[in-house]
Formats: sequence, C-alpha cells, structure tokens
Amino acid sequence: MTTAIETDFLEELSGSAGLSVEDQLRLAQSVLGQMRESVVITGNDLEAPGPVIIYVNEAFTRMTGWRAEEVVGRANPRILQGPNTTRKTMDRLRAQLEKGEVFEGEDINYRKDGSEFYIDWYIEALRDEAGAIRYWVAIQKDITERRALEAQLLQAQRLEGIGMLASGISHDLNNVLAPVMMGCDYLRGKVTDPQAVQFIALLEEAAERGAGLVRQILSFGRGLTGGGAVVEPRHIISEITRMAKATFSKTVRVVADTPIGGWNVETDATQLHQILLNLCVNARDAVGDSGTITLAASNVEITTPRSTMRGELAPGRYVMLAVIDTGSGMPPEVLRAIFDPFFSTKAPGKGTGLGLATLAMIVKNQRGGIEIRTAPGEGTTFQIYLPAAVATARVEDAVPPLTQSGRGRSILVADDEAAISAILRETLQSAGYCVTTASDGMAALAIALEAKPDLAVIDLLMPAVGGALVIQELRARQPGLPVIVISGLSRDESMQRAPSATAYLQKPFTLAELLAATDEALSTA
Repeated sequence: MTTAIETDFLEELSGSAGLSVEDQLRLAQSVLGQMRESVVITGNDLEAPGPVIIYVNEAFTRMTGWRAEEVVGRANPRILQGPNTTRKTMDRLRAQLEKGEVFEGEDINYRKDGSEFYIDWYIEALRDEAGAIRYWVAIQKDITERRALEAQLLQAQRLEGIGMLASGISHDLNNVLAPVMMGCDYLRGKVTDPQAVQFIALLEEAAERGAGLVRQILSFGRGLTGGGAVVEPRHIISEITRMAKATFSKTVRVVADTPIGGWNVETDATQLHQILLNLCVNARDAVGDSGTITLAASNVEITTPRSTMRGELAPGRYVMLAVIDTGSGMPPEVLRAIFDPFFSTKAPGKGTGLGLATLAMIVKNQRGGIEIRTAPGEGTTFQIYLPAAVATARVEDAVPPLTQSGRGRSILVADDEAAISAILRETLQSAGYCVTTASDGMAALAIALEAKPDLAVIDLLMPAVGGALVIQELRARQPGLPVIVISGLSRDESMQRAPSATAYLQKPFTLAELLAATDEALSTA
C-alpha cells in the first residue's frame, strides 16, 4: 500500500507525459521496482537522527533483508551502518549533502542479520521548481563480489612480485647459505668434541631453515609442480619424528604411528618432508609446554568422489598422512583463514604466513585433499590425502658415503664464491680427486686450455663469462666432458640456461649429494 508521502514523491518523479496521475504512479513504481540496484528515497532533513526513509524498492529488500514496511516512515539510512563503516566516508557524505552536492563513494553496509557487504553509492538531490531540495535519492549497488575479485587480483600481483623478487635474490641467498651448510657437513667428520658437534648441528639447522624459507617463497611465488620419485612416507615420518624429539621441548611427546605395509606416494620427497615438518612445527606451537604430537600414515581407498576442505578426491587409492596434536585447537574464524597467504596467528617475526598456503598448493598439485578437525581446547588433526603410487615396492633412501675413491681424476671447479670453492676443493680432494678451482668464467676457460679436466663443476652465474657460455666452450673443446651445474637458481631455471649439462645441483646442497653426482657423472662419461 502506497503511503501519502510516497505518493507525493512519486507524483513529483513521474511528471507529466500525457498519462493520468494513477498511470504515472504505476509506471514510476514499476520502473523503480524492477531496478537491480537498491533505491532509497529519504526526506531532506539532515539533522539527527537523520532523514527519514520514505521509499525503498524491492532490490533494497533483497540486498539488506529489511522490508519496506519495516523502514518506510520508521527509520533512517543509519540502520545500514555498523562497526566497519568508514567514519571518513560518512563525514564526506554529510559535508557534500549539506552543500547540496552529488555524493559518490564505496563503503561497508550491514544487512538486517548483521552481515557485512560492500556498496557502490550514489546520492543526488531531487529539487522543486524553486531549486530547494525536497528529497535525497540514493542508488546502491552490491559490489561485495567485485571487491573479493579485486582482492584476489591484488594478492596474485603481490605473489607474482614476491616470486620475481625471490628469483632475483635466491641465487645470492643460496650462495651465502651453501658454504655454511657444506662447511658444517665437512666439519662434522673432522670434529670429535661433543660440544663442538652440537654447535655444528645448531649452525646447520639454522642454515637449513634459511634455505627452506627461500625455497618456500620461491615455491609459492611461482607455483609448484607435482610428480617426483616413489617415496615411502614411513621413512620421512620416522625422520621427522627423530628430528622433533631431538629439538622440541622434552615435555612434548612425539609419537609415530606408521604400520608396516603402507602404500607409497609418487611425489617430491622434499615437498613431502616440507608438508609434515611444517605441520609438526605448528603442532608444537599449539601444544605449548606440554602435550602430545602424533604423526601417522594409513591406507585409504575411496570408492566415490569425495569433497574435502581443500581439494576434490576422485575414486582411488590414497595415503592419508595425519598430524594430530593435543593443543589449544582453532576457533572457526582462524580455521577459515589458515590457508590464506600471509595469514598467521603467530607474533610478528615468528611466522611468514606461507607455510599452510604452500602446503595447500603442494597437495592441490598432487591431486590430493586436506581435512582439518579442530575446536578450541580440543586439539587439531590435519589429514593430508595423497594419491598412492602405482608402484608400491619399498624405496630405500640411498645415502652415499662421504668418502669415495677419486682415483686421481681431475676436476675443474668454477665458482665466484671463494668459500664455496674452498669447501668443494677440500671435499673432492679428500675423496681422491685432483681439483683445480677458478673464480670466474674466463679463468675456468684458461685453465681448461692447459689441462683438460675429466669433469667440470660450474656455477651458472659468474662475472665476466657466465656458466652457460663456459659449458658451451668447454664442450666445443671436449665434446664428451661431463658437467655438473651448481647454482642458487631453481633446477628448472638451471636446465633452461644450460640444457646440455650432465647433472644439476641446487645450492645449498650437501657434500654427500656432490660426491654422489660426481661419481655418477664420471661413471657414465
């Protein structure tokens, strides 16, 4: 039923078009009612408590939940404001309306049920023949979805920027970390004092954490690819359990539940290690001074498609990896945001906010899924589902010994980092190789002219002449020369720059990995 004040407004709005007043009113109501944008008409009194609402269309009700009979003649637009409505926007609105100016802006409004939504706002005065303001007409459009898409775009651009930045600095960071890790590896076999051994382990752990952070930022900034070798999760769980028991507080109990006969997964072992270690560290933070952390693995066969919190699981065989803690649990608002990049509940400087976001990306690329069971005060269970490998034969971890017989074969090492060159020389000489080092590409080529090496270990990014050109020139002189590329760049980038190399080692690598690659490259030469 149309009120007298609505009729008065609609008569002014409809004007004269050769129609009867009733027809004009019906036409005006029909046009406003069919608009997808919310239309709110108020009186002209701007003083507290504000202009009274005299008309709303159906879109207003759909957008806000308020029915016309609840607000017309009974409320003012302030019913749509709330805690996060911007005071600055409201002050600007009031100032412009007092001057009779058109107002345009965006802000947060609130529905009848208290939920937030973003609006694009336009307010203009409706004046009488004398130019006096009679009404204010507000047109509002719900832009919540657009805002969400804009936020996603900004986040994607931010991640792209981080990926580019990380790629640019990763080589330098890895060059800094490589001699620390290799030096710890080298000294471990030379030192017998227990206190010194413990100190070396602390240095190595710190360097590994730094290297892991670089890989994590690179992984999330650029995306991850799935695939890899066939890995038995039981071995990785056992390794992480040992690590946790050695480094976590003695009052935190760490338990492994991995029955024999578990299926394998085809994945990158480093990524799987990263998943479980990240969850284990988060569990440690959740349990605090005391509690229990359980790492488990089990076989799961899914017969019908299943939706998880993150990821859709097709029918098939899966390995379910679980990390269970008896800690504080998570409230719903934290659970909803834990996979968002840069979201962290830890104190500033204590977390990057990339751990679980990277985990979700790894699992997604493996066509897996994630389930979380948690509640405040009841602990948390993370369940990671990864497709089981077709080949389920046990895969043993092959750890090459740190001493091998080089049989006097000659190796050219070219790296502009003096610390890295020195450690590589000492390690390879200890293994029986004859080693010559070069600090740049030009020196490497000059050395190779005088003494043809049996193997070349080349850093890709060197001053003067880059590693890719050095490899090209060396191969031109010795077509069958095996070459190991070492670089702080990712393996994929190294392969793109030097596709003909025999092997690739990404810094920081262990001395065991170096000796294994050296032995394999020479054995196939």
